Amino acid sequence: MVLLFATVGGLAIAASFLRFSLWPVAWIAFVPILVAVFQCDDARNAAIIGFVAGLATNVPAFYWLVDTIHRFGGFPLWLSAFFYAVLSAFSALQFVLFAVALRRVGPGPLAIVPACLWVALELWFPNLFPWRLANSQRDVTALLQIGEVTGPYGLSFVMMWAAGAVALAVTRGVARARPGLAGSLIAVAAVVIFGVARLGAIDRWIEAAPEVRIGIVQGNLAVQEKNDVHYFETNSATYRELTAGLGDDVDVVIWPESAITEPIPRTLTQLPPSFVNLLGIRSPLLTGALTYGGTPEAPQYYNSIVGIDAGGKVLGVSDKIILMPFGEYMPLGSVLPFLKRLSPMTGDFAAGIDVVPLDVPDVGRFAPLNCYEDLLAPIARRAMQTSDSEVLFAVANDAWFGPTASPYQHEALALWRAIENRRHLVRVTNTGVSDVIDPAGRVLLRLPMFEPAARVVGVRKLHGTTFYTRFGDVFAWLATFVSVAALVTGGRRR
Repeated sequence: MVLLFATVGGLAIAASFLRFSLWPVAWIAFVPILVAVFQCDDARNAAIIGFVAGLATNVPAFYWLVDTIHRFGGFPLWLSAFFYAVLSAFSALQFVLFAVALRRVGPGPLAIVPACLWVALELWFPNLFPWRLANSQRDVTALLQIGEVTGPYGLSFVMMWAAGAVALAVTRGVARARPGLAGSLIAVAAVVIFGVARLGAIDRWIEAAPEVRIGIVQGNLAVQEKNDVHYFETNSATYRELTAGLGDDVDVVIWPESAITEPIPRTLTQLPPSFVNLLGIRSPLLTGALTYGGTPEAPQYYNSIVGIDAGGKVLGVSDKIILMPFGEYMPLGSVLPFLKRLSPMTGDFAAGIDVVPLDVPDVGRFAPLNCYEDLLAPIARRAMQTSDSEVLFAVANDAWFGPTASPYQHEALALWRAIENRRHLVRVTNTGVSDVIDPAGRVLLRLPMFEPAARVVGVRKLHGTTFYTRFGDVFAWLATFVSVAALVTGGRRR
């Protein structure tokens, strides 16, 4: 029975990430898992419960990774499925650690320990796709505003606290759980009240800021066209024509990740006139591009974002910091060279060191995030700390994921960067989801998936620093401290 509870709970978590309209399910999804753990007699059984729950969550929620590993890295499908099985088992360890730790320390005062343990694991467990329980609440704007203080961890904490209190009521009676139920209810109310109050203030702040007109261009190129430099001229024609359709009422244009596949020398400061004409540059352009340095005998390639003004002058280059395994580099490739032979499509890119803000004269300062980097709060936060950029933007190529839930899951995780730093986040991808997210996490514009499209949208140039930008994951660190203290002292089991 307890394994059935674990399975149902894991499937409920997965459902809330596959269809975001099911956001209420995420609030109770952990209840059956917690009930199973609270009734568990030993650490071994707790580990089994956690492993089953973790598999039931990760296997269906991120099913798209099998085909992505196959297409992105060029691995045989059977090997891609094997990699996904290993990755799913590893990801399930997050739930194993949670269940074993909770079995040791129990629910604690006010049933608050499960929330502390889960948030600590969200902070520290190295998931390839760094999802948080709070990401499931994408469509409930008022709940998201706590992110300017705590990031997603504050909302994850409240959700797990509520689930823990309910599970305690189920297993040990309402009387025993009443303080936890009351405490979690007050916490939920506080998050909602804070969110509603902040939304009004944020709207007034946005309205008072100067506007910049941004053209976003989604080329919808097939994976084969995107990766083959022989398609460069036809691909450029696609982007040139879409960009021309934006008209002249645009301050800056953004193209997706690696839109320019003809490698550009990193020392180049001015594009040749023929190259400018080929790209059809009429306004300042921020675009994904391949760049190279090193020596002719040993060239080094980078996945970069390049700023170019209307005359072809290179305004700056920001390199991708977090490279994608199995596509841009091969994990353990230097130790096990045969892995590279199994995946001939895997690249050998060099990683950047830090985000380089791109200043567009008379337009504004933009902080670039490349692909996976808009999922990682520390990168966006560091970029804002060092540059006080006025707009965040991200470029990506989500064509690898096909018509799956992945592009929408990517969006749900990325929108927290806008809330945490209170900036507009402009996301431009090859096939979608391309969107514009305001500083409150509201999606102002979303281009259709798998269609070529170009739109002009006005965003505001904002200044100022949030608590989260300054201090980062203080809340999650506090949860970690409480969790460690509870584990060291042993806690109370029953």
